[in-house]
Amino acid sequence: MQAEFNPRKGMISLNHPGLPGKSNLVGSAWVRYRNEAGSLKQADLVDIGCTSHAESFTDVHGNGRQIIFHCPPNLDGIELSYRLNTYDQQSFSLLQLSVRNLSREPVYLHEFCPFQADPAAGGRVHISDPAGELRFFKVGWHGWDFSGLRTPRDRNTNSWLDAITSTSYTNPVTPRIRSRGDFWSEGWGILADDQVALVAGFVSTVRQFGQVYACTHTGQAALRLITQADGILLDPGETCESEWGYLQFVPLPNPDPAADFVNAVARQMHARIPASPPPPMWTHWYHFYHDITEGLFLENLEVLAELREILPYQVVELDDGYQSFWGDWTSTNEKFPHGLEWLADQISLKGFTPGLWLAPFQVQAKSAVALEHPEWLVKNNRGKPIHAGFQYNMFMQALDATHPEVLEHLRALTDKLTHQWGYGMLKLDFINAGALPGKRYNPKLTRAEALRLGLETIRQGAGKETFLLGSGCPFGPAIGVVDAMRIGPDTAPSWEPYLHWLPWAGPLIKKEPCMPSLRNAFRHTLNLSTLHKRWWWNDPDCLMVRDSDTRLTEPEAQSAVTLVGLSGGMLVSSDDLRKLNPERLGWVSLLVPNLGITGSPMGLLKNLIPEGFQVKLNTIGQTWQDVGLFNWSNHSGDISIKFEELGFAAGTPLHVFDFWSRQYRRLTDPDIVFPAVPAHGCKLLRVCEAREAAQLVGDSLHISQGAEFASWLVNDNKLVIETVDMGRHVKGMLWLALVNPPIAATCNAEEVDSEDMGEGIYGLRVRFTGKGRIEVSW
Repeated sequence: MQAEFNPRKGMISLNHPGLPGKSNLVGSAWVRYRNEAGSLKQADLVDIGCTSHAESFTDVHGNGRQIIFHCPPNLDGIELSYRLNTYDQQSFSLLQLSVRNLSREPVYLHEFCPFQADPAAGGRVHISDPAGELRFFKVGWHGWDFSGLRTPRDRNTNSWLDAITSTSYTNPVTPRIRSRGDFWSEGWGILADDQVALVAGFVSTVRQFGQVYACTHTGQAALRLITQADGILLDPGETCESEWGYLQFVPLPNPDPAADFVNAVARQMHARIPASPPPPMWTHWYHFYHDITEGLFLENLEVLAELREILPYQVVELDDGYQSFWGDWTSTNEKFPHGLEWLADQISLKGFTPGLWLAPFQVQAKSAVALEHPEWLVKNNRGKPIHAGFQYNMFMQALDATHPEVLEHLRALTDKLTHQWGYGMLKLDFINAGALPGKRYNPKLTRAEALRLGLETIRQGAGKETFLLGSGCPFGPAIGVVDAMRIGPDTAPSWEPYLHWLPWAGPLIKKEPCMPSLRNAFRHTLNLSTLHKRWWWNDPDCLMVRDSDTRLTEPEAQSAVTLVGLSGGMLVSSDDLRKLNPERLGWVSLLVPNLGITGSPMGLLKNLIPEGFQVKLNTIGQTWQDVGLFNWSNHSGDISIKFEELGFAAGTPLHVFDFWSRQYRRLTDPDIVFPAVPAHGCKLLRVCEAREAAQLVGDSLHISQGAEFASWLVNDNKLVIETVDMGRHVKGMLWLALVNPPIAATCNAEEVDSEDMGEGIYGLRVRFTGKGRIEVSW
């Protein structure tokens, strides 16, 4: 990336000469503030006497060159400075705007704009030449807020339920844009045509919430980076800085165009990525909801212990429904007479890690916390507690995380739950309440800073060893604090949004993009897969495979198993285990152990919901791809894949194995078509190049179809395969391509039968517990 600044015009120019059509940006920068008189004003990065200098530097992204611009103070005493970073080994630029109050009066900061490329203001956005239709990939404030592709014919996904849900789902301070082709995105976004993607966002995420605004209209392309300063107080002599903005041109096609950005954020924010995958977990929520009782919970705990050899869950989480009031998280209602400490002991005695759900920043007005400490609550301009969400027919209030006593309360609460009572996993829900607008104890902290302070205090109380899962949590301030994050809307035992207690509303809400449903959860699992194992472990939300008390079809349940497995994120089950049939239980066991695989959506910048997911694997001398293909339409239909899209040259002989139908094909065709795939169903393929050597072409032991193997050794006429410790009883089949028919085969020294499948493929039926050692001779 090359960068220039024209101080006389106050314009920043960025270009990438190696890309099609000389991709470039020209833009300006400004800050908006209010003085004591109350009028909103703007200070621009241009004035007579602006000075600049450049220097070499090194930061977490590498070596580079920083240009620093200083503008003299304006008539209000507002002085602007600007930093522009380019890097020797990175293809992006970083930029930051800072303001210093040199007046004699305090000012209130509202917005930073580190970069505005708008033709109406003399700016320019040129993606490629010839320019194609622009599309914009937008990201929500947190997982429940819409993330996905928008075209010039689309609007932002405004919901007719905004009056009810906006406080919980979206950033209330971000202005709503209603026109077609004009969009906003929280934290980062991608503006792209068919040749080049412009990735824009913020790599630092603790000072302010940042937005990317984009116009996709032909001839009117525009881009703007904004950070929200929330009207914080800036006293005379004080300085405040924006977050570090990020701009990068990425050539297309690219399976993961945001990878450099996401990695840069991870470096800047010191992302917390547990070395080991999160263990399998069970929770009651998506079956029992608030109807959970101590008795029902213990009955499922018994079944969990009985099923340990088949499906070794390790964490058992009590979700919403136990507390006396929201806010009083250590006292239980009449359904849990023995309390949380006793329940944690019961979970531990069965050999599981206790997990607990709570919403640490939300309180009910009737809670002891709210009644005894009204000064702990975020207030509106009239001094009343703000409305912090409408959950389950209850209006919520919000704790002020800038108040020292609130911070001590959060620290003591999480210390008690974890270190004293033994809950080794905490699910922190409705976290957005900690960042809602209002008057706080400390007027110099933004909403983002308040939320970060609260989350860091929870981590201090819980300790480094406790697993923290965020949900309903604005993404930026949580990076480096939580271990995992729900990155999508709630799932549900239905494909489309459906309220079982209000069935007549089904037709009205089925297109809602953020309400609980499997479809909406799928969309984010695919669209935000780039965050997985870079910012945290992604949580795609709970897996449900039951065939009773559900509106999900069998193909939809298989698609859920496929996508949760291929995405490599958390495995959390939420079925009533007393009723789950053995076949469906076996589907879930295919995801154990979690091997931490990662992949990329296919068609991220082309479809609202990508139509495929690709995982490239290379281990134990085997190279292959797992490819999930999905039919997202509401009708059965054909789905296909061109092998060149997977990176295979035309005419390459391929082993193609269909996981769910257990069918093998050897192909040299350029593509493959699967007819009449059911609505919302899928195909899971294992694809590898056919070679003149012993190869695994498919297996039914694990969803990865090969990553479960620790070693693969061929010596003369013998193959020895060893698995990792599967942690469970394994029963399945291997499909092997062998140069000659096998004459003997064993699994853990016990003889197994082989079956000639034709075309040099042989099937071995194996069973073992823990680790398996398969030996085949020919």
